[in-house]
Amino acid sequence: MIEWSDELSPFDYMMFRADADPHSRTTIMTVELLDEVPDRAAFRQAMDRASRIVPRLRQHVVAPLVPMAAARWVIDPNFDLDYHLRWISLPAPAGLREVLDLAQIDQATPLDPHRPLWEVTVIEGIDEGEARSALVWKLSHAVVDGIGGMILDRVIRSEERHPKPEATPPVPEPEDVSALDLTRSAARDLPTSLLRQGLRAASGALGAARRAVSDPSGTADEALHAFSNLAEFKLTAPAPPSPLLAERSLHRHVVAYDLPLSALRAASKAHGCSVNDAYLAALGGALGHYHDTMGVPVPAVPLAMPVNIRAPDDTGISNNWATAMLALPTDQPERVRRMQQVREQVLAARSGSTLDPARLVAPLAVWLPDAILAGAGPATLGIDVQASNVPGHPADRYIGGAKILSNVPIGPVPGVALMATMVSQAGHCYVGVNLDTAAVTDTDEFARSLEWGFEDVVAVGRPPGAGSAADGAA
Repeated sequence: MIEWSDELSPFDYMMFRADADPHSRTTIMTVELLDEVPDRAAFRQAMDRASRIVPRLRQHVVAPLVPMAAARWVIDPNFDLDYHLRWISLPAPAGLREVLDLAQIDQATPLDPHRPLWEVTVIEGIDEGEARSALVWKLSHAVVDGIGGMILDRVIRSEERHPKPEATPPVPEPEDVSALDLTRSAARDLPTSLLRQGLRAASGALGAARRAVSDPSGTADEALHAFSNLAEFKLTAPAPPSPLLAERSLHRHVVAYDLPLSALRAASKAHGCSVNDAYLAALGGALGHYHDTMGVPVPAVPLAMPVNIRAPDDTGISNNWATAMLALPTDQPERVRRMQQVREQVLAARSGSTLDPARLVAPLAVWLPDAILAGAGPATLGIDVQASNVPGHPADRYIGGAKILSNVPIGPVPGVALMATMVSQAGHCYVGVNLDTAAVTDTDEFARSLEWGFEDVVAVGRPPGAGSAADGAA
């Protein structure tokens, strides 16, 4: 069962507000190529059913006029499913490049904050390999993170081309709640809320005092752990920013790459690493190759990576991750050692401070003006690169009678030079890199470097004698 809360956490609300500024926009997108054009009626029915099972698809955000209480997800009384479903056709023959060019423009357009925060566009006129249509999914990061998106996927798509019809739940009851309503309610509840907070603080202090008396050694361990957390907490970049990637703009370009999951798995498992280690090592190799080609070699670039902090049985779709920061090695010619260096840093980040900068700031961010909040992204910490790795579903997926052949994940670029996202789906790894073209000025060269970086890492998992172009280059 999918879980959700009607109250926005401070972190989710910060993500919602960030969409107001084009430099900090957090919109998530996915481009999918399909083997045929989805049946309109079946596609609409699938999305209608999903919006009833997961009311978040019918909810919009309502915030109090003054941040005296949390913003809320409210069932939109004016919900119009057909507003969120778009059908267009590109001049044939159109391929993945044309769809990606369209998607990067669409990502720059903010979602309507007064409606549910998602849109999907069906694109006809595609002719690339087996693909005859495309889907462009657009979703606010305030709604869901990558792992939550995979949970949502189970409701929207199916494992059969023509699944048996399932019962459609009733339409969620609309709510007519305004910002003024929330403000008035918060004002009425303010004395009680302050009293509760005071009682909770007093109760916590009393409980701590009792524990100190009954279990002095345990209390000392808790205090040491808290001080250790603070000591290990860092607000500085793990490596100097790259001079080559210093410029920032609003211009974007998406580069796509894909490879078999088995290739990355073989390369990583052969050397005691994970698929994620191999992915980041390939990205580091690609960035090193690009820097060398452009004549500005660097030993490492500062990278931020979301780490899933869900419990194994957590089925919530909202954001539930913390940030790990790495000095991604770019000048290590030994690809196995590069994987191991990545692994050492990832393990250190996971075992380090559990404090997360974004979540520490989030409760205070509700009081910050939009102009200040927009500049509070990872770029302020000197981060050049963001990378995300989302494990998808192992089986083929269908929607509206059409099979999903491939996808390109497109993450947001909130003030960094590039955002790399990898999704593993049906035995394949799909990589999408969203570039700020002021930072990455030669996008064709970066695309070649990306291919080189993955080939370089994958080569270590091949049987002896099975060479590759990357072997010679390495």
